[in-house]
Amino acid sequence: MIRIIGRSGSGKTTLLCEVVRLLAESGLRVAVFKHAHHSVDLDRKGKDSFRFAAAGAAFVTVVSPEKVAAFEAVTTREPTLDELRARVPGGIDLILTEGFHAGDTPYFLLLDPAMEPDEREHQGELLGIIGGARTGTGAMFDRTDPAGVARCIMAYLARKTGGDGELDALLDEAAAYHGHLCPGQLLGVRLAMLGCRSVGVEQPRSSKKLIVWVETDRCGADAVQTVTGCKLGKRTLKHVDNGKLAATFLNTETGEAVRVLARAASRERAAEAFPGMERHAAQMESYRTLPEEALFAVERVSVTLGELDRPGKPLVRVTCTACGEEVSDGRHVEGDDGPLCRSCAGGAYYVRLDGGGVKTEAPW
Repeated sequence: MIRIIGRSGSGKTTLLCEVVRLLAESGLRVAVFKHAHHSVDLDRKGKDSFRFAAAGAAFVTVVSPEKVAAFEAVTTREPTLDELRARVPGGIDLILTEGFHAGDTPYFLLLDPAMEPDEREHQGELLGIIGGARTGTGAMFDRTDPAGVARCIMAYLARKTGGDGELDALLDEAAAYHGHLCPGQLLGVRLAMLGCRSVGVEQPRSSKKLIVWVETDRCGADAVQTVTGCKLGKRTLKHVDNGKLAATFLNTETGEAVRVLARAASRERAAEAFPGMERHAAQMESYRTLPEEALFAVERVSVTLGELDRPGKPLVRVTCTACGEEVSDGRHVEGDDGPLCRSCAGGAYYVRLDGGGVKTEAPW
């Protein structure tokens, strides 16, 4: 049982609905308890269930082909969480609660953006803080990152059961983004998890301090983007086309950086680990289960992130004197007659069929 705690109107229901959807899609059966601070009628006036309760029935059950609904009158006090847990039917993997501040189960604390967390007010293990001012206490999540909260829950369940729920959840997300799950995706997900952990970024999707250089344009690149949340458009993901399944992870807060490379021998290790299995299936199984040191090489590196390479608005814009196109972020070359774009300076990846540059004025 895991609680989501926060002030009334803080967005608990909105967040919890999305977390429940993600967990259900991963195969978990989830029950939800919601605590209301005011009187509430779950059956509307005029309905038979309401009429039975109004007549004095202490317990009313309505059965239909789609649902079974039970309504019980509280006679002395609200039931405790343990009493409610005992009523949950078999086959439920996880109970999520909205509210129930007085419980002592693991919980997430949902805060307003300016609030400082104070977990001393609550009993139970603090799994993470959602929103609020950033501190060094617990995992931090943005309100817009229900997937991160769901992964944290999966990881917690995995620790309790001995599985690896976080990996499974990330693989599901990577497959959904990429279109399928393949050996490259598996390696890419584990490579990114290792890289983020190695530079001290435990929650990369909600972090503002991670920059990643990826050295491939194949399946693994999509996996790295899925795990880290880094994007080309946000300038937090850099593409260096070295044709290698490798990536460098920089923690801009500490300056710590590592480069993680998928070992070339991983294919041979897959065949050795599962000799009787078809090649693709053996790779899938081995890339999921082999230890990290068997699959990856990790080296500490130094990376210089210049001012013109950082996230944010362009600091420099110039116009190419040859083609008239605008160039941002210092990606130009100084020519004899002024700035040139890299294409006009001889670095074009294309050939203009008319042999010239942009010469015409816009019709307006």
